[in-house]
Amino acid sequence: MAGKRVKSDDDKFQIKKHAKIIYGDNDRISQLPDDILVDIISLLSLKKAVCTSVLSSRWRNLWKQTYRLNLDPHVCLKKGTRQLYESCKVKRQKYVKWVNSVIRKHKAAILKDFVIRLRLSVTFQKDVTRWIKFALVRHVQRLELDLTTNHSSLTNCSLPEEMLTQNMSTKSLKVLTLKSFNVTDEEIKFLLSNYPLLEELAVDFSPKLLNVEVCGGPSLVLKHFEVTRCYGMNSIKVSAPNLTSLTIQSCSVFMKSVEVSAPNLTSLTVQKVESLLLENVPMLVNVSVG
Repeated sequence: MAGKRVKSDDDKFQIKKHAKIIYGDNDRISQLPDDILVDIISLLSLKKAVCTSVLSSRWRNLWKQTYRLNLDPHVCLKKGTRQLYESCKVKRQKYVKWVNSVIRKHKAAILKDFVIRLRLSVTFQKDVTRWIKFALVRHVQRLELDLTTNHSSLTNCSLPEEMLTQNMSTKSLKVLTLKSFNVTDEEIKFLLSNYPLLEELAVDFSPKLLNVEVCGGPSLVLKHFEVTRCYGMNSIKVSAPNLTSLTIQSCSVFMKSVEVSAPNLTSLTVQKVESLLLENVPMLVNVSVG
């Protein structure tokens, strides 16, 4: 433990030394208002943002105000760590504790990005629910939850009830990615109806999707919709005036039907479908059907 502590102190010394070489004794950056410093810190990875806390007492807690939280262990920790964490249950538990620690310390009222990427099954449902509530309360704009298990013997997490109630639905969410969640047809409808700014929705590896409907009038602002590896899919019906791209890949041996009406659609990718009906797609230029 002593060797590890010395290394950490040496790293902090190097950061301070590096900062002094660049900025000199007259540290003008630290004289900037907090909101500008937070803008700068938010451009950094979380790992680098935390490192700024050793520069001076002024910087000590600024990283807690970052409005971008990318909690992918491959980004935040050492190279190759994500693969190690995915293959080891103890490491996954350690990762979950680390995420919980980060969100306890976080102080920003608004989140632009919140990203989780690690193989987690229903065993960690309570933690995943806590993270989603944390993001929604902070009016997150981009929410990416990649819990990809790639293993049929593992049970997916479900969307928490808090995300599927009108009281918790946020007016700010623009991009939503759900990988290895048990998302249902009705939940897709709810998300599209109650998250009015949602422009991008991607669902991957959700066995409970069966007959999906993405339908709405001018108020439906969805521009990009992607469904992949949802092996129980039987059909999908899309009527979306603002949709520009639609991707349906590796969803079953053969889906029975795909119906699309989207006047602004420019890109369409569909795999393994018995019946494909396209109506009102005058802008369509890129088509891939396999």
